[in-house]
Amino acid sequence: MIKNKQWLYVVALSVFSLNAYAELDCKNAMNTLEINACAEQEQQLVEKKLNQTYQAVMQMMSQPDLPSMSFAAVKKDLLESQRAWITFRKKDCDALYDFYIDGSIRNVVYISCMQKHAERRIDDLDRYLTGSTLK
Repeated sequence: MIKNKQWLYVVALSVFSLNAYAELDCKNAMNTLEINACAEQEQQLVEKKLNQTYQAVMQMMSQPDLPSMSFAAVKKDLLESQRAWITFRKKDCDALYDFYIDGSIRNVVYISCMQKHAERRIDDLDRYLTGSTLK
């Protein structure tokens, strides 16, 4: 019975927290919780853009192969590289989190690391869409 009450308390607190953060003024975030919540909101937007960009590239690579271009091979390599990149990004940002384990800044450092990696990956993936190798 106690476990059910604890679970209900956690759910109620989470719903309250989500409503409070939905109304945050991130330009004027004042404390660690607000700063972390704002960083998380911004990161979610970047993650959404990353996923959209990746899906657009994968869709583009779903066309039939040409005599001079194997879209299937590119798609396979891209899938493998994306999986490796996800592992790399997580481990890289985990290392930063562990480095700042005793500080209240560790969460925003982690979120920022994930966001910066995602932004760079978006730029990399955009090259497939634009046909540009320079950026």
